[in-house]
Amino acid sequence: MSVNTQSEKIEIMSKPKKKLSMSTVVLLSFAVGIVCGLIFGETVAWMSVIGDAFIKLLQMTVIPYIIVSLISSLGTLSYEQAKSLGINVGKLMLIIWLFGLVVMYSIKWTFPEWEAGEFFSLTILDGPSSVNMLDLYIPSNPFFSMSNSYIPAIVLFCIATGIALISIKDKDPLIKPLLLLGEAFNKITQYIVKLMPLGIFAMTAATAGTMEFDEFQKLQVYFAAHIVMTILLTYWVLPAIVATFTPFSYRDIVGIANDAMVTAFAAGNIFIILPLLIERTKELFHKYNLGDKDTDNYANIIIPVVFSFPNLGKLLTIVFVLFAAWFSGEELDFFSYFPMAINGLVSLFGSVYLTIPMLLDSLELSSDLFQLYMVSSLFTSRFTSLLAAMNIFILAVGGTAMLAGVAKISMRRLVIYSALSPVVFGGVLLATTLLLNTLVNTEYKMGEVVADMTTASEVPEQVSTYSWDDQQSSGQPRSIVEIKKSGVLRVGYNPVQIPFSYFNSKGVLVGFDIDMMTKLAAELEVELVFVPYEAKTVISAINQGQFDIGISGIQMTTQRLQVVDFTTPVLSLHYTFVVKDYRADAIVAQDTTAAKSLRVASVGDYAITPLLKKKYPSWTFDRIESDGLFFGDDGETWDALLISLEAGKTWTMLYPDYTTLYNRDEIKSFPASYVVALGNTPLLKFMNSWLAIQTSSGKIDSLYKYWILGENAKPKKARWSVIKDVLHWGSDK
Repeated sequence: MSVNTQSEKIEIMSKPKKKLSMSTVVLLSFAVGIVCGLIFGETVAWMSVIGDAFIKLLQMTVIPYIIVSLISSLGTLSYEQAKSLGINVGKLMLIIWLFGLVVMYSIKWTFPEWEAGEFFSLTILDGPSSVNMLDLYIPSNPFFSMSNSYIPAIVLFCIATGIALISIKDKDPLIKPLLLLGEAFNKITQYIVKLMPLGIFAMTAATAGTMEFDEFQKLQVYFAAHIVMTILLTYWVLPAIVATFTPFSYRDIVGIANDAMVTAFAAGNIFIILPLLIERTKELFHKYNLGDKDTDNYANIIIPVVFSFPNLGKLLTIVFVLFAAWFSGEELDFFSYFPMAINGLVSLFGSVYLTIPMLLDSLELSSDLFQLYMVSSLFTSRFTSLLAAMNIFILAVGGTAMLAGVAKISMRRLVIYSALSPVVFGGVLLATTLLLNTLVNTEYKMGEVVADMTTASEVPEQVSTYSWDDQQSSGQPRSIVEIKKSGVLRVGYNPVQIPFSYFNSKGVLVGFDIDMMTKLAAELEVELVFVPYEAKTVISAINQGQFDIGISGIQMTTQRLQVVDFTTPVLSLHYTFVVKDYRADAIVAQDTTAAKSLRVASVGDYAITPLLKKKYPSWTFDRIESDGLFFGDDGETWDALLISLEAGKTWTMLYPDYTTLYNRDEIKSFPASYVVALGNTPLLKFMNSWLAIQTSSGKIDSLYKYWILGENAKPKKARWSVIKDVLHWGSDK
């Protein structure tokens, strides 16, 4: 071997290996996390704890950083600079925010239509947690605002303090420590960011290991919405806005900072391209012979300052909230969207890590969706950075033009962009709609879930059911001793009283009360026989001994207490109306004709009926044999069904074109019990004691969770994984 060859080999070996960038490592962690989730499936679900811990670490320095960065940034400006920036750049920023919020709402029309029926939830009763708007926006006690993460109030406090510092001469002793603190917080964040590969791996593995294929399909809707909004805002809305009042052409605005945009997209980082954006702003003005020392200074000031304010890249989180509402089956109209979006905009002075949970909570959406946002942001963050870079550049160009006195609205350009915008938006949104409708399966399945529900406890394979005409009786109610001696427990039930007693898709009698009676018969060691009854004859049937116990969510009322005996309440239910979806708004608006002449159906007489008759004398109330008759009528005879909210939610899953109207302020709860014949004290005492045992043992609670709340109503199948379904580790195969 020659000396030269040997020396070249040594030189090659001595060269340091090029380190992978953090963005590359994060992407690798993302990919490895997906592979890990697919291989190990639900066994890696515990890793979500690591992901939660990482998120909390990221949130740790957010509020302190807001305080020091806003106060120090504003405090270093002169009064003239602050005034000019506030008036000129502020106007442009508000216009961009407004256009951005309106444009973002339009993406919801591309989401495929689907029904997301849901079981009754206890959160319906409580409603959203109330927030004092004055506390949210006005920092009467800044420390209280900080401890409660009221970002809008914190931002107002910081802006007021920063503006006050402008007029103070000897402010350096305060500004310098704030700048040092800002650097310290940045370093802390950098240390935490080093843990990002671990945090991203853990969140991705847990999500990939537990997410069902249907959920992933629907996540495509968010990806498509995010990308489409990024493209429309970055390459149409923002350049069009600034092109209408500056001398610069659309091509130059988009093209001159293209390298900065590409860098922001590739790195997923805006901060590193700020110097490049400053230089491209200066370059654009000099290209049109408008650049001088003043325009250069304006660019130097505007870009660092506006960097501290929310940009459209951050505001794209609103698209995720729109997706989250769609994903949860909630309808978010514009009048609800806009105030929520404004709150989100103000909160984005801080961080999306605080904003997203707040917005989800304000719309009563599951907080679990936040982890879905974190995982999906690994893909969307690069598009977010692209839009944020263009937003900052547009503010710098437009703001500098206004400060330099070269801004003037071009009516020709305004007409052209106004005419082209509907065409561009219409074409892009239509194409997106067609694509999503092709890719995403939106078949409604919640009705099948209710129809396929089976017993939550073990029951005999055959349960006898018969009508009273098929049997003979002494005509007298029986005591518990007589029931035990006969070896048969007869239970009267309503065949279509979902979710208490009904026949599922397999023709099996199931429900909350069916399970309760099955357990009672098993403990008594007697045969269980179910006797169907009619609402109009149930009282006489129970008192004549045709059956021993009456079930099916029977409401305890003062009138009924006089003719039968009720056990202690089994459940506390809540009144509601079930109406057709399209009629809900008209009925809620009490001044409409539709609301004034309602025809209401109900099974039996509810305790609240007299109060409703007094409050709404023009309403008509009809008794029907079963709730099923109302839904079978399809709105031809009756406008609304008075029913328990718990049962109503289940019925609307079977009939998704209906909805429940619940007024938590006016319509209260009522007790549902079992009934025995009037004066049958021995059986009544036994049943009360037996129900006390079931309550203490947790049996009633477990059945409530299954039949009313729908927990595990859809049989959960183990997620597909390589180790289970390919290698068959841990399986019986």
